Amino acid sequence: MNLFYLTLLTEVEGGVFDLFSFQNISNSNGWAFAALGISIDIAGLAILSLIVSRVPRLVALLEKIGSLLKKAPVQPRKKQTVKSQPDNLLAAGINDLATVYKSLTDPLGDVFQLSEVYRAAEENGLPHPHLTIKALRESGMLVSEGNGLFRWRR
Repeated sequence: MNLFYLTLLTEVEGGVFDLFSFQNISNSNGWAFAALGISIDIAGLAILSLIVSRVPRLVALLEKIGSLLKKAPVQPRKKQTVKSQPDNLLAAGINDLATVYKSLTDPLGDVFQLSEVYRAAEENGLPHPHLTIKALRESGMLVSEGNGLFRWRR
């Protein structure tokens, strides 16, 4: 006999126990375990083949979604109409800007907050109220009264 095979033979209760005998495989539910292992392997391979067969469809779907996102139309902004101001307010001088903004702040009183001026400019559709208010402050037309209040230069 083969030396390897002889090392797997052991004596158990007066007899020889053979690890490779069909009787021992049957006694230890070896056939059920073998069938279960083969079933798990085949099921795993079947699932893997199903996934691999769907990859081209998945890639096509992702490309279609990507092309739809690239072709999404962009809605243009509506241009706001400007009320009672010179035709080209941006090219107007600081005095013309001050005249337009003074007419906006008349209902606010002599002392007002810049947030109120900004809100009135937005409501009337004046372009770039932040930049205009900044220019009016830097030119000295709007004077700070403290505590966040401003007034027009006299």
